[in-house]
Amino acid sequence: MYLYIFVLAAVIAGLGIIRLFRSALDDLLMNPDDFQRYMNQFFTRVALVEVIPILMLVFGFAYSPSEELVMSDAAIPLAIIAIIIIFNIFYTISQRSPAGNIEKELAQRIQTFIFITIALANAIPLIALVFILMVVI
Repeated sequence: MYLYIFVLAAVIAGLGIIRLFRSALDDLLMNPDDFQRYMNQFFTRVALVEVIPILMLVFGFAYSPSEELVMSDAAIPLAIIAIIIIFNIFYTISQRSPAGNIEKELAQRIQTFIFITIALANAIPLIALVFILMVVI
């Protein structure tokens, strides 16, 4: 049951960062001249969103019981985390051209922003996945 601490950390981090991404992308499309300011705000907010999930991962790993678990105990938590990772990737990539005809420089910035967001949104879920596999195997 404690494996769901890892799942909750992955959900909070993954979906929280995706929500921040969407908000920052909307702001960026409305006012592309303030790109640097929006990126600074985005990274600051990402750091704040990740505090609780990181503490949850540390708590879950440090206080994991010594009882033996089998892979079937971890099937549902692993599936939920995999769904979060896949959702993050597909949702972020689907935002590639939300404004239709945008200038080339802005399109390149959005593309870079998308790749950064994929890495940030999937970092905690991937760590949670590894922690669950470490506990089970």
